[in-house]
Amino acid sequence: THTIEEAKQVVKTVKETGRVLQVGSQTTSRDQWWKAREIIQKGLIGKLLMSQGSYHRNSVEGEWNWTIEPDAGPNGRGENYINWEKWLGPAPRREWEPERFFRFRKFWDYSGGIATDLFYHVVAPLQICWGKPQFPYRVTAGGGIYQFKDREVPDTFHLMADFAEEHSLVLSSTMANNDHIPGLLRGHEGTIMMVPAGRFEGQVDFITVTPQSIVEEDFYKTHKTTSLRIPMQERESHMRNFLRSVRTREKPVLDADTGYKAQVTITMSVMAYRQGKVLYFDPREEKVVDTPPLL
Repeated sequence: THTIEEAKQVVKTVKETGRVLQVGSQTTSRDQWWKAREIIQKGLIGKLLMSQGSYHRNSVEGEWNWTIEPDAGPNGRGENYINWEKWLGPAPRREWEPERFFRFRKFWDYSGGIATDLFYHVVAPLQICWGKPQFPYRVTAGGGIYQFKDREVPDTFHLMADFAEEHSLVLSSTMANNDHIPGLLRGHEGTIMMVPAGRFEGQVDFITVTPQSIVEEDFYKTHKTTSLRIPMQERESHMRNFLRSVRTREKPVLDADTGYKAQVTITMSVMAYRQGKVLYFDPREEKVVDTPPLL
């Protein structure tokens, strides 16, 4: 969804109709997020303090500069016809612009750039790790258009969010350098290494739990090792989980409510960047506010 209100409407519709909806962030069906959730719930890293992650890419022509089909448009024939007015939907009315259609992620009217394209696939699975879906308390963002000047959205973007459950989220990204930072879950007594190089190369085979120095001795006595390597197991695919949920009516891996709460953090980061503000979320009113809400 492009706005918080749209995300809220999805949740409302799912509740009213009783339908099963699976949000399409397929990585949430990978086992490492569910193993990390178990580790946190067992208290192996103590109190959760911070989650960190990244999404970095690089290309000569710039991210999202997909091929423009010269014969396609409102005057195109057959498969080249594009219903421009229908495609615009609730976005501002504009004359036909091939760049906006084929490379829509570069423009605020249709996209939140890196945040809405890529960060969702980090925030959504972290919602699973944290144990319950959570709205953010406070969100801010930074970055800019540092390399690719052919767009409205930043090519470098950073998100920081705080949650009422007393932990923070820090995400880093650029579309002009593809060296990632490690994906970590930091606790007072230990750290879960989710993605050592910060980049998924297929299925992750294991995650690692390393104790902090304050509990190293007790950790070794219990586990007979200085760090735990937790192997991943095969889980049903995202699509199979959806189909089974349709039959059984159980909650799918990434249901509408969890997806909504992840989207609030993402959308607020875009709003904070564009407005140059620190923004807050009032969970009772379910709306973004400029001052800290009463919790």
